Amino acid sequence: MKTQTSTRISERRQRGFSLIELMVAITLGFIVVGAVGYLFLGSRQSFRTTDNLSRMQENARYALETMARDVRMAGYIGCRNLQTMEEEGVNTIENPPVLDLSSGSAITGEETGIATPNYRGTITRVAGDAVTIMGAFGGGVNLTGNLATNANVQIVGNPYGFKKDDALIVSSCGNATVFRATSVSASGGIVTVAHANNTNTENRLGTYVSTDVVMKMEQYTYFIGTNPAGNRALYRASLTEGTVELVEGVWDMQIEYGVDTTVLPDGTAEEYQTATAVGANWPQVISARISLLVVGEDNTLTAPQTYTFNGGPITPAVAAPDRLRLHQVFTTTVGLRNRLP
Repeated sequence: MKTQTSTRISERRQRGFSLIELMVAITLGFIVVGAVGYLFLGSRQSFRTTDNLSRMQENARYALETMARDVRMAGYIGCRNLQTMEEEGVNTIENPPVLDLSSGSAITGEETGIATPNYRGTITRVAGDAVTIMGAFGGGVNLTGNLATNANVQIVGNPYGFKKDDALIVSSCGNATVFRATSVSASGGIVTVAHANNTNTENRLGTYVSTDVVMKMEQYTYFIGTNPAGNRALYRASLTEGTVELVEGVWDMQIEYGVDTTVLPDGTAEEYQTATAVGANWPQVISARISLLVVGEDNTLTAPQTYTFNGGPITPAVAAPDRLRLHQVFTTTVGLRNRLP
């Protein structure tokens, strides 16, 4: 009897799951796997969204800081204010493509343009405003000889790498002349910068002293173009660097200019106007309000996002490539240092 009882107990212990128990276990397993998968997908989507936002903010910060630095320096020529210097003597003697440096050309803008081929190089301008800034950028090098108006410029060393074909400006507190370097040579610690008449139309203006400086002259143009990958980006074209892509994912740019409209200028922007509204009053512009529309690089949305830009709400069209991407507008206002009190 003891043997039979022990055998029955052993048989009961060796029995497997019933079909119902197995189905319940599988169902519970599916629920657990589904819950884990749902949490994983949600976390992955949150990570992609956060990563896109971080990249957008980083790109916008870099773009606005770069633009603000250049816009802030518009019209800089060294010792004195450009508008004050114009009354005594600012002269451009080099041949094009440099425009005459004046208070009217230090900063200029263009309204929204669509599909402008070969804009500032080989890039097609696709949307947004464009702004052009002129002025002296970088540090200055003191003169050391040949201070007369009709002689080549001599400077103490060449720490900023002046070279042939650079647009340079020699500036004092009374005169300033923009010229094109036809050669740059060094001898005995003195660097001679020639400005021959094959690239310059006349002699320098005024007489200079050893405390006066030579600086690199630049003309920057910012605009929205399409890069080789087919995406919109913020570009900067310059005289020395050509046209380079600064930031990808900038889809639009709108700029309003603060204009001092008072009869006796007081250094205050009474109105913010578009480039078209400014018209010929660029010497009265004392600030710029820059707005960039930055778009994420991935489709992270389930429905199109409506955003506010350029004065109104916008929802991407059904066929738009940015329909399911994040959109964010970044704005900054920059004062032109050389025109503020």
